[in-house]
Amino acid sequence: MNIDKILEYQKIDQELISLENEVVKSKERQNLAVAKSRLDAATETIGKLNVEAADLLAVYASMRSKIDALKAELDEFDGILDDVQDATEADHYLKMVANIADKINSLEKEANSTSEKIKQVNDNYKKTWEAGVKANELCKAAKVEYDAFVKKLQPQVAQIKAQLNALKADIPEKIMTAYVSLRTAKKMPAFVPYDGEHEICSRCRMEIDNNTKSKLRNVGDVAECPNCRRILFVEEKK
Repeated sequence: MNIDKILEYQKIDQELISLENEVVKSKERQNLAVAKSRLDAATETIGKLNVEAADLLAVYASMRSKIDALKAELDEFDGILDDVQDATEADHYLKMVANIADKINSLEKEANSTSEKIKQVNDNYKKTWEAGVKANELCKAAKVEYDAFVKKLQPQVAQIKAQLNALKADIPEKIMTAYVSLRTAKKMPAFVPYDGEHEICSRCRMEIDNNTKSKLRNVGDVAECPNCRRILFVEEKK
């Protein structure tokens, strides 16, 4: 098999990979990632605070409703002792009033505590919102810088892709599919020479089994390395 075209394709594609790595490792990309991370964190926190605030407000409303009901119940005892002559009966009513008053006091304390928590959540919400606004501004600025950096490389990228597309037409689909799969898996170079002298893969340096060796006898023969899955080829001896 003539693999000159895929080897040429791989060599040119390495230039594209280098540019891609340059983008990934650029300070512009890192700055954008940091800004986006801060924005995402603020957005997530705001979402959690919204849920917490809604839960606390529901609890507070329930407490106020119970307090109002107990106060209405307490109002029913207004003047009831005026017509009571029996001391035991009067003591019974007083205990009931005291019990209701205790419940109201207890609920008032809980309601006040919940109100303080709502205030804290509201304060945290405001601070997080402000942090989110700043993070959003930083994210936008970082995106502008990142896009400018990527745009600067576009002419080179376009030129390389044009060369690759021209070569692609002369490369068998099966070979191209194998190459793309290995490139996606970040196993580059994808096509590597078979070290026939030592009977090993020149990339992973692992010994090749007999079945694979049998496929790699003549110049241009190719076979998958059973260890690293790259494509081995027999090159012409210099």
